Amino acid sequence: MKRKIWKVVSLIVLPALILAGCATRIPLMAQRTPNLDTAGIQRIAIAPFSPGVMTSDHQAIANALTSEVMERLSATSAFTLVSYQTVASARAQGVDISNYVDALLVGRVTRFSSNIVSLGPLQVTARRELEARAAALNPIAGIAARAAAAAAFPYHRLVVDVAFDYYLVRARDGLIIGPIGRAGRSTRGHDNPASLPAPITLATGIVGDQLSLFYRDVIPHTVVIRRVLESEPNSALRPQMNAAQTLVRQGNLVAAQYSYMAIWENHGSVAAAINAATIYEAMGALESAINLMYHVVNQTGALNASGALARLNEEMEELLGLAAFEDDRTPAERVAEHAISEVERVLSEGARVWIHNNAVANQGMVNDVIDNMVYTFIGQGVPIVERQFIDLITAEQELHLGGSISDSDFISVGNLAGADTLVIIGITGAGAARRLQVRVLDIETATVRMQSGTGALWSL
Repeated sequence: MKRKIWKVVSLIVLPALILAGCATRIPLMAQRTPNLDTAGIQRIAIAPFSPGVMTSDHQAIANALTSEVMERLSATSAFTLVSYQTVASARAQGVDISNYVDALLVGRVTRFSSNIVSLGPLQVTARRELEARAAALNPIAGIAARAAAAAAFPYHRLVVDVAFDYYLVRARDGLIIGPIGRAGRSTRGHDNPASLPAPITLATGIVGDQLSLFYRDVIPHTVVIRRVLESEPNSALRPQMNAAQTLVRQGNLVAAQYSYMAIWENHGSVAAAINAATIYEAMGALESAINLMYHVVNQTGALNASGALARLNEEMEELLGLAAFEDDRTPAERVAEHAISEVERVLSEGARVWIHNNAVANQGMVNDVIDNMVYTFIGQGVPIVERQFIDLITAEQELHLGGSISDSDFISVGNLAGADTLVIIGITGAGAARRLQVRVLDIETATVRMQSGTGALWSL
C-alpha cells in the first residue's frame, strides 16, 4: 500500500496558539520517518518472539508480544503480512526467502521479574497514623480515609518488570535494521497477598503499554512540534515586533510575514528574520524558510540564525527521507525503470532491439526487469526481436548464449535476427552488493553505447 507523505502543515488557528508569558508558541504538525528504516519493505513476516528463559511465564510474554506486534503491524495497513510458516518452509527447502518476504521482524524477551514487596515497619506506622487521624474525625470520613491509606500503603505490593527488543532482518541480504528496546514496570497492591493479580497479567499489560506507539517504529508518523517566536533585544524595535506578534495571534500569518520581513529588511533584525522563516515553515514553505536563513546567516553570522538554519535543514532532511516511503515499487520495478530510462538515452531512432537475459542466477528477477522493459518499449513503438526467433537462430548455429559469450557471438546472432541494438541484462554481486548490470551494444558498429554503473540506483 502506498504510504503518503505529509509535509509540515500549519495547525495555526487563534484558539490553538499557546502563550507562555510573552512568548508565542506556534504548533505545527510534521511527518517523521519511522525509527526502523522500512523504506522499500512491503512484505513482512513476524517470527515468534523468543523467551529470554525457557519458563512458562517467559513463553507467555513472548507469545503476547508476537500477537500484539502482529495486530499493531496489521493496523498500520502499510504492509502485507506473510505467514512465518511460509518463510520457515522456504528455508527448509533451501529456497531464497526474498521470493516471499522483504523482511522478517524478529524479537525476544530480555527481562522478566516479579516480586512481592511487603511493607516495612516505618510504612506500617505511617499507614496506621493515617488511619488513626481519619478515625478521629468521624466514622464516615474514617472509612474513606482508611481506604485511602490502604491504597497508599498496601501491606503487600506486586512489582513486575518486563523488557524486550525487536528488529528487522532484510530478506535479500540479511541486513539487521534496529533494534528497538522497550522496558516497563507495573505494580499492584493489596492487604491480602492472595488477592494480588498473577504476574503474567501485569506483564501482558506492560507489553500493550510499551507497544502503544509501535506504529512510530515502522511507518511515517505525525508529531506536533512547537516553534517559539523570537524576542527582539532592541527596545526601539519592540513595538513593531509586538504588532507583528499580534497578527500571528490573530491567525493573520500573511500579514505577519510581511511585517517581520519589513523589520528585517529595514532594520536588520535577526529575530524578525527568524520569525519570518518560522511563519514560512508554518505555511508549508520550508524551502523559502531555508533560503531566507541562508541569506541571514551569510549577512550576519548570528548564532541564533545559524541555529534556526540547522533546525530547518533537519526538517528538510526529514522530508527528503520520507520520499522513500512513497515508493511502493519492488526492487525489480524500481531498477527496471531506471534501466529503461538509461537505455532510452542511447537508442537511435528506429532501433530494432534484442534484449538478452545474461544472468546465471536470479533468473526470476532479471525476467521481471526484462518484462518491464519490453512492455515499455513496445508501448513506445520500439521493435523488439522475439525471444523464440533468437532461440531458433542459436539452435541452428548450435550456439547457446549462456556463460562467457564474446561480443562477436552476440553480433553474429543479432545480425541474423535483424537487430541493430543489443541490450544485455544480468545481475552481479550478492546480498547488499547485488545490482543490475546492463550493457547496450551497437551491433552494426560493434561498439558499446552504454554500461551500467555501481551506484545505488542499480542496487537490487
